[in-house]
Amino acid sequence: MSPSWKALLCYALLGAANVVNAGVVQYRNREETANLDKRASGKVQVGYFTNWGIYGRNFQPDDMDTSVLTHVLYAFADTDPSSGAIKSSDTNADFDKHYADDSWNDTGNNVYGCIKRLFKLKLKQRNLKTLISVGGWTYSQAGHFGFVTNASARAKFISDAISWIENYGFDGIDIDFEYPSAAQKAGFTALITDLRTALDKLAASKGESSNPYLLSIAVSAGPDNYANLDVKPLNAALSLWNLMAYDYAGSWSTVSADQSNVYGGVTGFSTDSALSYFIGQGATASKIAFGIPIYGRAFEQTNGIYQPFNGIGPGTWEAGVYDYKALPLAGASVVENSTTLASYSYDASKKELVSYDTPGIVTKKVAYLNSKGLAGTMYWELSADKTGSASLLHTAASSLGALDSSQNHINYPNSVYDNIRNKLGSGGTVTTTSSGSTPTGGTGTGKCAGVPAWTAAAVFTGGQSATYNGHLWTAKWWTQGETPVVKADGVWVDNGAC
Repeated sequence: MSPSWKALLCYALLGAANVVNAGVVQYRNREETANLDKRASGKVQVGYFTNWGIYGRNFQPDDMDTSVLTHVLYAFADTDPSSGAIKSSDTNADFDKHYADDSWNDTGNNVYGCIKRLFKLKLKQRNLKTLISVGGWTYSQAGHFGFVTNASARAKFISDAISWIENYGFDGIDIDFEYPSAAQKAGFTALITDLRTALDKLAASKGESSNPYLLSIAVSAGPDNYANLDVKPLNAALSLWNLMAYDYAGSWSTVSADQSNVYGGVTGFSTDSALSYFIGQGATASKIAFGIPIYGRAFEQTNGIYQPFNGIGPGTWEAGVYDYKALPLAGASVVENSTTLASYSYDASKKELVSYDTPGIVTKKVAYLNSKGLAGTMYWELSADKTGSASLLHTAASSLGALDSSQNHINYPNSVYDNIRNKLGSGGTVTTTSSGSTPTGGTGTGKCAGVPAWTAAAVFTGGQSATYNGHLWTAKWWTQGETPVVKADGVWVDNGAC
């Protein structure tokens, strides 16, 4: 066995358990800190995949369009409020469910369910990173994160986090604690800083310090909530801030309003003001993922935007909330506001208004986040998106520029599961540098001179070029096996004849 990551973890925790303030930054190894900022200069597209979505929504891991994703946050694991232990919220979805190509006769100790599917996707697409997301709204209530004020319980959480990464093949952990109180501010900071120390120890023990394990948190855009975050020390430890730039209005509001406006609005919330706060407090702009809702919030019996309402309608899966793919509702007209960077649909006959992001507004939001130097986008949640040119993920990807091409992790020699250790049967044949052949120099002439010919086996990342049928093509994002053709929502751009 390689050097014990458990021993290293214990050492890290003993040395860091009582650190609760920004002074911890001074003791961090500069090289490790710099590694957190490595993202191959590409933009991120981070999407939440929910384990309950495999049931009524019938949205399975293989249904994700990972060609426009760089990170998948697998939601959600739960916590024990006393011990800090991390536990599955659905063992069937997470570990047990057998898909069509899963055998019931495998030998050894193997994991199945969504965990196996995600690992399989990682082996196929080497720039796709997966994180286990702990918490969420439901599992943040009733004191589920009460453990953060207890040093020994924090140590248990961190130990379990390392185990989840090693056993199930994740690239890191996302914490969605909604929301730390003022009394929990120091404890939450200690949890994140100590977790970063443990993740770095894990990487070092496996000879992977140049590719740090990932740590992200979901954060509110509301002042009452972000006031309880100690931004500078958190920023030093984090790979990404996932800004929940939505839910600014809903059933709790007094008037119909924008739920995800960048500027202005009438709710007192705006994404621009939230970003100004985080960056002003020390958050690195290039670590912040801009949250985009793939759903709309409804208001019934209203005379229009910023007007009183009565009721919120049935929604798609919960009252008042419609999947983006169901919008606009039949009979409604769409309004896009280029001043607030918000949009909605309104049916005057039904007096029904739904606040949601259109492709046009997403395009403007991407221009905004690019101008701010942000990391990219984050989405809640993937099952609700449309396909093709109307997809919000594809819309954003087409404007973001090259996507993050940094490699994921696939070596987990300490996993308790045989199929994770042996890379689902591929043994040692899958490397950490490519999911297929690497494009090599070609024999074209003119502007195609030296450009590799497209092959189905080769991997191309955003900005890389290939020749095909006498034309020069450039990939917008990571791709493998997609034939260069001109499509409105396609990965390839035709640069003309060689």
